[in-house]
Amino acid sequence: MKVLGIIAEYNPFHNGHRYHLQESIRLASPDCTVCVMSGNFTQRGEPAMADKWIRTAAAVDNGIDLVLELPFAFACNNAEYFAAGAVDILNRLGCVTQLSFGSEAGELSALSAAAEYLANEDEELKAGIKEFADQGISFPKARYEAVKKCKGSAYSDVLKSANNILAVEYLKQLHLTKSRIKPITVKRYGTDYHDKNSFEDVASATAIRHRLEKTNSLRAIEDLIPTATYQVLQSVDRGVNLSFNDFYQLLLYQILTSDSARLGTVLSATEGLENRVKRAASESVDMDSLIKTVLSKRYTETRIRRLLAHILIHLEKENFLSLWDRRINYARVLGFSEKGASLLKRIKKEACCSIPVFTNINRELSRDSEEWKLLRYDITASDIYNLVAYGEIYTHSDYVMKPYKNF
Repeated sequence: MKVLGIIAEYNPFHNGHRYHLQESIRLASPDCTVCVMSGNFTQRGEPAMADKWIRTAAAVDNGIDLVLELPFAFACNNAEYFAAGAVDILNRLGCVTQLSFGSEAGELSALSAAAEYLANEDEELKAGIKEFADQGISFPKARYEAVKKCKGSAYSDVLKSANNILAVEYLKQLHLTKSRIKPITVKRYGTDYHDKNSFEDVASATAIRHRLEKTNSLRAIEDLIPTATYQVLQSVDRGVNLSFNDFYQLLLYQILTSDSARLGTVLSATEGLENRVKRAASESVDMDSLIKTVLSKRYTETRIRRLLAHILIHLEKENFLSLWDRRINYARVLGFSEKGASLLKRIKKEACCSIPVFTNINRELSRDSEEWKLLRYDITASDIYNLVAYGEIYTHSDYVMKPYKNF
């Protein structure tokens, strides 16, 4: 049986995602598709434009057979941990045979060469990264410059663009884990990752969210998303197109009521960043001004946004690293098609999965378990998201919502 894995945010599921899914299915000819998807907060440290249940419904209605949640601690993290957490789930499901991802490169050779070099990080590369980092530039740029110095532009050029960077990280994790999963890459079609323009009927998720924010009308993005996505978004009357600024007051309260020592326990709070955040909070008037005050040449805007999201949810550094060292993970089911339901039954029957599979956390998870220590961040992230999106927690709570079914 062939099972195709995809790692995504679907924020929202747009025409570019449909193209990637169709091409992946054409290339892989799978019997079933599994997507590991970010929950209510994304890799860039921002709230998703719609909650995970809405985005799951769009994914399943557009042809994904099984949607699993990427835990918040991985989903809202740097590219390395994002990829590591997601690939770990696909590996440990025990049934995934292929992994497809988009890339600007569109072919595996250059991506794989860079991935293997980074996976086998030698002393020369480590020294190079430190040399450039000591110049006060961000880690991604320092790593790019170090790879360029050590191996040349043929290796470093693939580390310039967003999808290539994630593709390299996926390949690196497959290499490090000696995974049997075969990689497939589909060349990104249309616009760049951060481009706010459209190309024919394809635009980036960033562009779609930007247009929706400007117009506050689903009609304005109808040509850029599949009909199934449009119908899902049209069916909900609240909680769509949230921005990080909607969380500003909650975040500010968290910062103001925490001393620097407590803020310093947060995962992304390194090198005294918590002190910069504390000072910036008293000068800011909204999320953008808070981010700009903390921003520096060394820390990218994405890094600052993730730090603020970690403060909001209080993702603790020591706890996260301990969980990762002990390889704590799980497969939490958000939705499925009829084929997805059959795959779940097969996974349980054949006992091929080496992590717990949750469809109902009320029955299947003990608060004394190690998995609870990871899942509680998902629940907190959902509660805070729901409070802002819907004005209350209960109705869309992780304890109340059930996996979406399309059959």
